[in-house]
Amino acid sequence: MSRGSRTLTVLYVAVALWLSFCTVRTWGTVPVWTTLAMAVAALAPVVGVVRETVIADERRTVAVLREREGRRAAWRDAAAAALARAEVEAACCERWWTSCATEHDPSCAHRTSWGTTA
Repeated sequence: MSRGSRTLTVLYVAVALWLSFCTVRTWGTVPVWTTLAMAVAALAPVVGVVRETVIADERRTVAVLREREGRRAAWRDAAAAALARAEVEAACCERWWTSCATEHDPSCAHRTSWGTTA
């Protein structure tokens, strides 16, 4: 639960307790409908507490799903980087690319012409 949710929950509980106290204190001294209305009003903050609990559970679930998706995205990024690294390592030297495949750098591991089958 966030700090705001906890604060609201505490306020809801305090209001429910105060209305319950007032309901008990006024029982028999005021008209019945007034006491019943106050008793129903004392139940309303309970709905707020339940709502805050449900929202906290949903936030926790969303955070877990976001973390999971973040791990998947990181794995996909790592896989894409590994694939790009492999493609770059498999590529031939710079001179081969710029000379339209006619010659290689002396340090090129391939050192074969484009036209040969060796």
